[in-house]
Amino acid sequence: MNYDEFFSTPLGKKILEEEARYVAKNLEGEIAVSIGCGTGIIERRIMEIKKVEIVGVELDDEMIKMASKRIEVIKADATALPFKNASFDNAIFITSLEFIEDYRKTIDEAYRILKKEGKIVAILLNTSSSYFKERYERGGYIKRNIKHLDVNKIEEYIRKRFSVEKEEIIEYGEALAIGMRGKKLHSINSL
Repeated sequence: MNYDEFFSTPLGKKILEEEARYVAKNLEGEIAVSIGCGTGIIERRIMEIKKVEIVGVELDDEMIKMASKRIEVIKADATALPFKNASFDNAIFITSLEFIEDYRKTIDEAYRILKKEGKIVAILLNTSSSYFKERYERGGYIKRNIKHLDVNKIEEYIRKRFSVEKEEIIEYGEALAIGMRGKKLHSINSL
């Protein structure tokens, strides 16, 4: 089953809707960048829920091909974004940071391209959930591609740059994901 096919399953539909609604309710302003946008299926749904322009960033050519039918998408490395400083109101990460080798540089880049009052909205997989562990053990895409199983380290790094509020989202007997949102901190030691 490919990425988009999953979102046609009952659980996939639930996840698509809950992730899109979580992101939409936490966006501020008019323009957002979704880093690691995949096929753009969730971003398209976000734009149906809320009036916001989303520009996707993706590295995988197959994902870009599908995403370009739904949203504006640019092929770029998340650690070297081709945008000017202070270009976006929001930076979105929908279960993508776990799959990016250098999440620190990626978060630094998101910080750089956000406006002064810019906001991060991130959804991380709950890697301690039995749902995740079962799928990871099965092998497949997640096991082949995930770079960071300890999402707490990602959260810690985000907190160095953003004032973060965190909550468990997507209940399926347990939380399948962790939602985080926050504004830029303006007094940080170094980027």
